[in-house]
Amino acid sequence: MKKALTTILVFVSILSFAQIRPDTQYGFKVGISNSMTAIINNRTNITPKLRNDFNAGGFYRWNLKKISLQPELYYQTKGGSFKATTNFAETGNTILRNNYQYLTGSFVVGYEIAKNIHLVAGPEYGYSLNAGSKRGPYTNYDFSLAGGVRIDMLDAAHLFSLNIRYIHGLTNTTNKTYTLEDKSVIPLNFQNRTLQVSASFNFSDYYRWAKKDKAKQKK
Repeated sequence: MKKALTTILVFVSILSFAQIRPDTQYGFKVGISNSMTAIINNRTNITPKLRNDFNAGGFYRWNLKKISLQPELYYQTKGGSFKATTNFAETGNTILRNNYQYLTGSFVVGYEIAKNIHLVAGPEYGYSLNAGSKRGPYTNYDFSLAGGVRIDMLDAAHLFSLNIRYIHGLTNTTNKTYTLEDKSVIPLNFQNRTLQVSASFNFSDYYRWAKKDKAKQKK
């Protein structure tokens, strides 16, 4: 038992010393999302519903002691679904599944609150790839604010990170109106709400790790 504990402690010590974070990192990320289209000041018979979506892209990161700066470019789908008490004209039933496709650029700032755990926040700008389509948004763009946490995995090479992020849309994505029971017509305000969970792979660190490993093998 003592030998096993000693071995574990030595292994953990090696990992902690090996974890010297490089000044720059870059790689790709992929994950899933729970998205919804919120109806602001909802006076309709429509209820927004969550839907599972997909996101994938690349990033570059500058590490400045406890602070990190990370621009990203990635693809994501948003929109969620709507459920109503009457049929939608688009579908002929009470369910309408939106499909908002975006090419998104973001710039998140991270702050390390504990070892390998970072709070992140920043703006996002999404350009719609299917604006004006039957299930797409009306507007070509979507401005949002993002916040969450990044957890760097405790691997010696700093290869993987887990990202959990909430994205709060600020842009009205529709030009539709709704007729109330009293026959008055009101404009609608749709805004995106998204919870993202993704894993990122630091390709630059893998390259550095592989380069060091090859150098050791030559010796």
